[in-house]
Amino acid sequence: MKVNFSYDFTLTFPESVRDHRYCLRIVPYENAIQTCSNLDIRVNANAAFEQGTDGFANRFVYGTIAKPHKSLSAHIEGELELLPYVYCDEEPPALYNAPSPLVSFCALMQAFLDETTLPVSAFRKAFMLTQKIRDSFTLIESTKAEGLESFLLYKEGLRNDFSHLLIALLRHVNIPARLCHGFIEGENKTHTWVEAWMEGDWRGFDPIKGIVIHDEPYVKLAHGRDFSDCAIYKGSYIGKRQHILKITGQIGREEQQ
Repeated sequence: MKVNFSYDFTLTFPESVRDHRYCLRIVPYENAIQTCSNLDIRVNANAAFEQGTDGFANRFVYGTIAKPHKSLSAHIEGELELLPYVYCDEEPPALYNAPSPLVSFCALMQAFLDETTLPVSAFRKAFMLTQKIRDSFTLIESTKAEGLESFLLYKEGLRNDFSHLLIALLRHVNIPARLCHGFIEGENKTHTWVEAWMEGDWRGFDPIKGIVIHDEPYVKLAHGRDFSDCAIYKGSYIGKRQHILKITGQIGREEQQ
């Protein structure tokens, strides 16, 4: 499947900041099922920037804006070739089978698991848990309560919470799992989902929608042990420590001739 994509990143500050060092994970991931072409990246009205990759092979752009400014903006567009969502890579699955900064198992998760008799196969376990999370929790856009224990207590949370819970449960039953961050068709904001390692491949599961990802256009920007490894923006600057982050995106399928 071929798709066109475009998205915009805007970081605004209430007062001017300076000596702003930034890192933006806004470049689509490259792997066996996702390849990118005709890429166009613009940062702050064509300001200079560099490109690199992190330890998870996530691609990013980075740079420094020394002069006072009240916003950081980036626009990216291009074309992607997407294949069915089953693939392997060179990362060791064991990297994703241990607790991570935002994902660790707790007693409330055990109680959640005890409500269900899980199937034997890894795929069926992952699919059942994906659907159970979708059916048990409500997606909200903002919350003051943070972390998986609050998510389990109040039965509502952010996109990251759905993915983090599925990752924690899969790791507990010895299925390596990692978080993916990107865009999906039909939504103009970022989305998260989970890749789980089974039978020699990574498979995609979306606990917000309760589905196994097959050939739907899921555009991955980054993956990691949890969201702390693949947040779109990281940076430092001199100025007031407040900012507003806005990210919008669009995916369109190319018509087949």
